[in-house]
Amino acid sequence: MLEREFTIDANNLDLTIYESLDDSYAQSLCENELEIPEECIRKIECYENVFKIYLAPSRKYFRDDWYVNLQRLKFVS
Repeated sequence: MLEREFTIDANNLDLTIYESLDDSYAQSLCENELEIPEECIRKIECYENVFKIYLAPSRKYFRDDWYVNLQRLKFVS
């Protein structure tokens, strides 16, 4: 099964970033602003202006609202 990964541009004005970007803050953004369930997040990597989300390998969430919305955001690739 394919692993799903998304790159989030942390400089985007649609995200509310008050602190310096680290793994725990990125995790909070994923769960609270992007509404990704904690159990679907396998790993998060932070870089200078972006962070990557690696989702758990599952097809169960492909039709969930949060997943569909995540794919439509301009600051997500």
